[in-house]
Amino acid sequence: MLKEFWDVVQTVGMWSGTAIMRDRRGLCLMLNDMKLGHLDWDGRLVLPFGPEMRDELAAPETVKLDPDPADPSRSIFNIRTAGDINRALWLLRSAYLIAEPKQDICPNIAAH
Repeated sequence: MLKEFWDVVQTVGMWSGTAIMRDRRGLCLMLNDMKLGHLDWDGRLVLPFGPEMRDELAAPETVKLDPDPADPSRSIFNIRTAGDINRALWLLRSAYLIAEPKQDICPNIAAH
């Protein structure tokens, strides 16, 4: 799984305007000051899609809803195999293309 994790990180890091910041849980993937997602050390990708996009992606089980009732708008995708890399990158690219100020899903990181 480590290779898959780093393949995603390296690709996102090449996109214009992106930054990757480490925290205690994993890596925060950012576009300027907006959070695209958070990649936990265990391969769990947390995405801050709004309700419409989240519901659209959850219907065909592309993503899972975050079980944390404190923030039901977050979507979860687990990167486990090489086959998951393209799906993870597609989800992150979607977040990149529709980026707008979102809630902070990367705790303990000050905006830069």
